[in-house]
Amino acid sequence: MPKIARTRGVKGAASWCALAAVGYLAVRTLLEALVSFFMGLRVPGATLTSPTGFSQTEAELLAMMVAIGGILIPVFLLLRLTRLRTEDLRLLLPAPWSPAFCLPVFLGIANAANLFGGLLGHLLGTAGSATSLPAGGSALVVNFISLCVIPAILEELFFRGALQGLMRPCGSTAAIFAPALLFALLHMDLAQGITAFVCGVFLGWLTERTGSVLPGMLLHFVNNSIAFAVAYLQLYAASSTAIGAELFVLLVFPPVALWLIWHAMRQGFRFSAGLRPGVDAWDVFTSPAYTVAVAFLAFFSVYLNQVG
Repeated sequence: MPKIARTRGVKGAASWCALAAVGYLAVRTLLEALVSFFMGLRVPGATLTSPTGFSQTEAELLAMMVAIGGILIPVFLLLRLTRLRTEDLRLLLPAPWSPAFCLPVFLGIANAANLFGGLLGHLLGTAGSATSLPAGGSALVVNFISLCVIPAILEELFFRGALQGLMRPCGSTAAIFAPALLFALLHMDLAQGITAFVCGVFLGWLTERTGSVLPGMLLHFVNNSIAFAVAYLQLYAASSTAIGAELFVLLVFPPVALWLIWHAMRQGFRFSAGLRPGVDAWDVFTSPAYTVAVAFLAFFSVYLNQVG
């Protein structure tokens, strides 16, 4: 059966990225409704958001299944309906890269964005709620897998693998930017969205430079694990310990990253080296579908925050 989309133009690629992003949101919503329906059959009134009669571990496992399906189903459909091939996902061993440089730089820019986003959210009165974590046991282990392991693997597979793979023939700039913006908007939160966009750009660049999504998965996992540890300390450790850990992460990593970048560039390092030429990043908005999807996700995010 011939593929529906064969175009390598930016409009076609950006349109498929937009459809995939909105499709991810739709599939996840449908899966949440389906799982909640079956939960209600077991315990009347139980849903994923209100798992009455289910243990915390059971509820987290069900939520994890929804998260996995919400990404794997759109990726499968993209592989079936578009020019995307499994090799475009870049599930390969990376070209030689420097974790000693990339990891602290990534953590630095991520936490600088966290700090900026948090301050901006506070000024606008849209500061997000604190993460709720169990004190220990199997529920904490499942939470760690759900918040640190699963997103690191599947979000990189979807955004830096599938969506970036669709955009890659248009050049590295568009391939990095288009999925990163969708990645940010799908977080449905201002502060998290700013961090997600900055991280998405860096992880997209790393995928282009190394030819693999695996380094990005590693960096994504480390970043999520640090955030998880800080959130746990805020809930269960002494306030001085929690504040010290948060300040260390927010105030130490960014200067270290800045120094590493300055030192590397003095030695001739260029972020643009090795990237594929192509269209400008803003050319993705020549796709009406992409522009509409960005507007829809932005307005939907604002609506959710106002309702919340």
